[in-house]
Amino acid sequence: MTISRFIAVPILAVPWIAAGVFFGWIFLKRVPPSGEFVVTSQLDGKSPFADPFLPSERVTPPGAQPEGWKGQRITGDPTYFSARVPGPYASVEVAIEFRPVRQPLIEFGLVRDADGKDLDLEPMYFEGLQHADWTDVPGGYVRTGTSASRLQDPDPTGLAVWDASATMPLLMDPAGPTVETSVSLRGAHDLYVVPADGRLELGFGLQDVNRKRGTTVVAFRVFRGEEEIRREAFTTNASREQAMGKVTEHRISMEARPGVYRVSVQADDDVFIRSLRTPSRRWVVGPRLNVGDVVGFATTTFAARVWTNSRHVVAETFHREGLQTVALGDATVRVVRTHEPFRLDRFGSAAKPVPLVAPLGDIRFVGDGWFAYSPAAFFEPKPRRVTDGSDLKNEGIIGVRTAYSRPEALGDGWFAARFSYSLDGTNDRLRAVLSAPGIAARAGAVDIRKISLTYRRPPLSWEAWWQIVRQEIRNAWRRIRS
Repeated sequence: MTISRFIAVPILAVPWIAAGVFFGWIFLKRVPPSGEFVVTSQLDGKSPFADPFLPSERVTPPGAQPEGWKGQRITGDPTYFSARVPGPYASVEVAIEFRPVRQPLIEFGLVRDADGKDLDLEPMYFEGLQHADWTDVPGGYVRTGTSASRLQDPDPTGLAVWDASATMPLLMDPAGPTVETSVSLRGAHDLYVVPADGRLELGFGLQDVNRKRGTTVVAFRVFRGEEEIRREAFTTNASREQAMGKVTEHRISMEARPGVYRVSVQADDDVFIRSLRTPSRRWVVGPRLNVGDVVGFATTTFAARVWTNSRHVVAETFHREGLQTVALGDATVRVVRTHEPFRLDRFGSAAKPVPLVAPLGDIRFVGDGWFAYSPAAFFEPKPRRVTDGSDLKNEGIIGVRTAYSRPEALGDGWFAARFSYSLDGTNDRLRAVLSAPGIAARAGAVDIRKISLTYRRPPLSWEAWWQIVRQEIRNAWRRIRS
C-alpha cells in the first residue's frame, strides 16, 4: 500500500513538531519571557530545585510529619538549606512558612562563599516584638506611648539593637583623680571608656607569665565609635626561665573628643592585665571578662567582683582551682566541671547593675551586657543586643533599633517571612542558613512547611535573550572546567 506524499509528510513531521514543542516548552520554563521563575517546595525531597534542610541529626526526615503537616521540624542549630539556581537571574526572593515552638528568636541568611564564612544573618522572628504593645516605626520598634524619635537618641539607656547600627553617645566627663584598679584580666579584652577633660589616659599593668619561650606582642587598637583611630604594639619582657615576668606599664595618652572610646587589647592567654590606671570616671569591660589567677603557677586567687547589667551570663573555668559557686545578683550556679559552660540567668524587673561574684576567680564570663569594677564606673556604651534570652519588659527596653519586619501571621501559629537577595548571574546554587540559638537547650523547634523562591530578571527582549544565552554558555563552560 502506497501512502501519498500529501499524507506522509505530515505524519513524518509530527515527531519533529512534538520535539520542537517540547523543546520550546523547556526553553520557556528555563528562560521565561516574563523574567520570573518560581520554585515551590514542601520540603518533601521531590523538588529538583530545592533540597531539604540538613544536617539530618538536627531536623526530622522530610515529608509527612506526625502532627499531620508536611515539611520538616528543626530541633538543632544551625541548619542549612540548598537550592539549584535555574539560570542567570538578577535577584531572588525567599519566602518561608514556619511555626516557632518554644523558640523566641530565629535568623536567616545566605552563605556567599564556598567556605561558609561570608554569612549575613537577618532577623526572621522575635517573639518579644510580636506583642501589640510594640509599634513599628522608621528604624525599628518603640513601646506604645514612646515617641518614635527615641530611636534616634544616642542615649543607649532603654534601647536595644538587632541587626542595626547604633548612634554613638557623645560623652565627656570632668577628670577625676587617677585611680589604679587591680583587675587580673587574662588575654584579649575590650574596654569602653568615657574620655575626661578632652583626654584619653590609660595605663595598663601587663605581665607575661612565661608559659612559653620568647617574648609576646600585645596589640592595642583604639576606636572612637566604630572608627579605628590608633594602633600600638607592646612587647613583653618575658625571659626564657620558667618564672613570671615583671609587671610593666603600657600607656595610652591622646587627645579625645566627646564620644565613647573602645580600647581593644589583643593578646594570648599568656598575658595578664594586672592593673588599670586612669582619671576617667566611667569605664567598662565586655562582653567577655576572663579573670585569671594572680601568680600564674600557684593557687593564689583573685576574687572576681564586678557590677553588670547582664541578665544572662555564661561562666566557664579551665582549671580545678576555678570550681566554685558564682552569683549574679540573687541567682547562683555551681561550676562543678572544667571546660564546660554554666549559665546564669536573672529575672525580675531590676534593670540596674547587680554584683557578679566568683570568690575564687580563675574563671571566664561572657555576658549580654557590660562589666564595671565599681557601681560608679558603670555606664552603657551602646544599646543592648537582642538575643534569644532577651526579656524586653523586665530589661526596661522601650525601643529596638532593627531592620526586622514582623512576619505575616497565617493562623494556627504559622507565619510567613520574606527575604530578598541580589545575584550576580553566575550562581549555580544557593546555600542558606537558618539559626535558632538555644533551641536544643529549651527543647524548642521550628516547623517549616513551605519554601518558595522567586527568581527575577528583566522581561526578555532579543538583546536580553542573547545576553542570557551567552551567560548560560559561560556558566556551563565554567562548570565543565571545574
